[in-house]
Amino acid sequence: MFHWPTTLGLHALVGVVLTVVILLTKRRPVSAVLWLVTVWAFPLLGALVYLSFGLDQVPRGARERAEASRILAESLPDVEDAREAGNGAETPTTPRLVPVPVDPARGVYPPTSGNRVDLLVDGDEFYPALFDAVASASDSVHVQSFIVAPDGVGRRLLDLLAERARAGVCTRLLYDRFGSTAAHYSGFFRDAERAGVGVSSITQAHPLRGRFQVNLRNHRKVAVVDGAVGFVGGINFSEANRSEPDHPRTIRDYHVRLTGPAVRGLQTQFLLDWFFATREGPETLTARSLLPDLPVCGDAAVQVVSGGPAPESSTTADVIFGLISEARQSVTIVTPYFVPDEATLQVIRHAAMAGRDVRLLVPEHGNHFYAELAGRSLYQELLDAGVQIFERAPPFMHAKALLIDERIVMLGSANMDYRSLHLNFETAVVAEGPAVAGELAAQIRRDLDAARELTPERHAARGYAARLMENFCYLFQPLL
Repeated sequence: MFHWPTTLGLHALVGVVLTVVILLTKRRPVSAVLWLVTVWAFPLLGALVYLSFGLDQVPRGARERAEASRILAESLPDVEDAREAGNGAETPTTPRLVPVPVDPARGVYPPTSGNRVDLLVDGDEFYPALFDAVASASDSVHVQSFIVAPDGVGRRLLDLLAERARAGVCTRLLYDRFGSTAAHYSGFFRDAERAGVGVSSITQAHPLRGRFQVNLRNHRKVAVVDGAVGFVGGINFSEANRSEPDHPRTIRDYHVRLTGPAVRGLQTQFLLDWFFATREGPETLTARSLLPDLPVCGDAAVQVVSGGPAPESSTTADVIFGLISEARQSVTIVTPYFVPDEATLQVIRHAAMAGRDVRLLVPEHGNHFYAELAGRSLYQELLDAGVQIFERAPPFMHAKALLIDERIVMLGSANMDYRSLHLNFETAVVAEGPAVAGELAAQIRRDLDAARELTPERHAARGYAARLMENFCYLFQPLL
């Protein structure tokens, strides 16, 4: 039985300690107030929730990653050379693509020209392209994903990696333990490991090491084959990403296949993540075969951008803000979840008010009702600013893309929500070239044809109960 005086005394002590921690670490007033209310309103339970979801371990994580990057960078000349030559420098052949200084330590890799970028829609196009590349690999295969599901697609991936490992190819698989919970705890990866596949997971929750945060996730979806062919986008490894009509939760998504010099950025980011997760010897991760010289393959300029939580600013948020602010004609945003931070919301509104053609494409029905409701609470101020909002009919639209002036493309794993902008580890490519921009613009038009515009009149017609729920869910924006 509880001894209430003791329990309340402990609650008061923990509440005072966490109040000091919150006031010292939470920079956003809304977030600070939310967590203070949670800690004090729910004795001890609120403290546990804060330790699991709200404790700011970003500075510690950033220091650990910076140290890992420093150690590996000593053997990766490209990282040091790019850092020294950074500060947004341009050359006649590789102009600046993102308004953020080049710094691989922050995940901003140098812009490169001579790349080819092929759009892959849904698992129907992505899986065959990736699996064919893996099957023909001769030196190395690196795969990183948020979700590896214990189903047919996940099994096919592991079987291919195991077959290549038995053939002497260096194969590594890095997954997020939260996203791949079912596979992790079911022993799904054991056969692949026995075959020689290097398998590791990333988790931000490890109480024995003083890590309580389960809210920071490695959301990247990257694959690199032989250091020369890269894949990046929003597609996980799951049967749900196939367009089978009888699947109850079919998901629509975008990915790209990348060849050319920019693949080096994807490979370098994977090696940094792998080293952080495993501390495998730098001498094996910096072999010349993993970072070969790459020939010109196309006419696209590409810059790899990998963001993650940081004490002061987020690379993902900075890049998206900068790209939208530099738009001159149009901005098209494709995202499954729209719960951005205040700065991103305002730059979208400002672009529309400045006369840019701003369109937002979201799913008609989300797969997380709370995120969908929270996003709807923001629609009125977007509509008032002149933003056009389109809701795509099922299947669920999980794609993440940004198209600026139908000239510059950003496509990767980041959603337009607070989690992706500031909490998750994400990777995207920013590309400029007539082929890739035209291909994405055409695909977005096809998805817009399957969408219905949300007019101000239809949005205003929703009831007060819906508005109440929307505003309530938005209170939890720091977690969404």
